[in-house]
Amino acid sequence: MRAAAQTDLEQRVSTLELKIHHHDGAEVGVLVCAAFLALWAQNTGRNAWLWFFLGLFFSVIVIFVMLYKNSNDRKIGKR
Repeated sequence: MRAAAQTDLEQRVSTLELKIHHHDGAEVGVLVCAAFLALWAQNTGRNAWLWFFLGLFFSVIVIFVMLYKNSNDRKIGKR
């Protein structure tokens, strides 16, 4: 009985470790995205902290918004 409980516990721990390792890449990607957006915002005179946090929470959507805003800035000659 005790060996079965230990095997079950080891299996659960292994499953949790796999889940943790699976999410590491996505979290790093979101952080890099947020940092990139903050740098872009700082270089274009926008609020870097605002764009950093928007990038953390809405990374893919905010990148498309940034690209749209950047194209509009170029059309009107801001940059």
